[in-house]
Amino acid sequence: MVCRPIDLHPHDAILQICSRGLGSRCKKFIYALPTTNIAITSDDGVVQVDVHIVPEEKIWGVDYWMHSWGDMGMIVSSMIRAWGLRLSASRGLWVDVPGLGIFELSLDMERITLFLGLNWEIYTLGFQSQDDLFAWIDTIIINGRRIGVKKQGKLEKGEHQNRPMWSAYWQRGTDETYSPSDEEKQAVFQQALDFFGKRQEFEDTVALLERNRIAKEKFNGNRVSEWTGAEGRRLGILMKTLRADCRLSPASVINISDEEIKSIVMESWRTLA
Repeated sequence: MVCRPIDLHPHDAILQICSRGLGSRCKKFIYALPTTNIAITSDDGVVQVDVHIVPEEKIWGVDYWMHSWGDMGMIVSSMIRAWGLRLSASRGLWVDVPGLGIFELSLDMERITLFLGLNWEIYTLGFQSQDDLFAWIDTIIINGRRIGVKKQGKLEKGEHQNRPMWSAYWQRGTDETYSPSDEEKQAVFQQALDFFGKRQEFEDTVALLERNRIAKEKFNGNRVSEWTGAEGRRLGILMKTLRADCRLSPASVINISDEEIKSIVMESWRTLA
């Protein structure tokens, strides 16, 4: 795993360094972003080395964690998804909020594992076997209780059947599904907002979206067309002029009446006409 670009084309440069360093032992590249595969000969045969580019330093920790210990990150991510939680190498822990989209909770993997009830010290010490790793994953707690291993929908869908570790984990589970209620999902989200100190940011974001929604209802192309009769290219030119008017910014529009908005629109329309 590499970061900190060393020239204008960091991926190419890093692969050149690898190629020069390996010499004749480098047999083949499978070039792709963010991960390129290199086939390297050794005394025991041919091995695969992956060169993974981390695009931003701020996501190094979560990216490293998600790519540690085989399929660990993929398994944990799959387990918590039913509660509306998402875990990925590029965004850390996040949720998909209706009407808002992606809302990032944290990029700090130590904090994320603590939220999930996982012991960070055990992770840092490492695992002696796959069973030890599985036992650690099994300690995940959501809403105050262990969620356990439930395989239905994981193996039956044929997901990642070519990954032995993935299959081995879910084969240990019951035939039940992860099916928390909407109330449970909302409770987990509220807990996450408080745990990661994101409540104020979330409320501010929601309030901004609501203000923008109200502003868009009060001032939009359809209303301008109704007031002026402008259509097509002339409407486009008028809207461009109006959007440049600070009196019609979203922050201003929500604080003035429809008649005031119409007056400003007609003023610009007369100027253009």
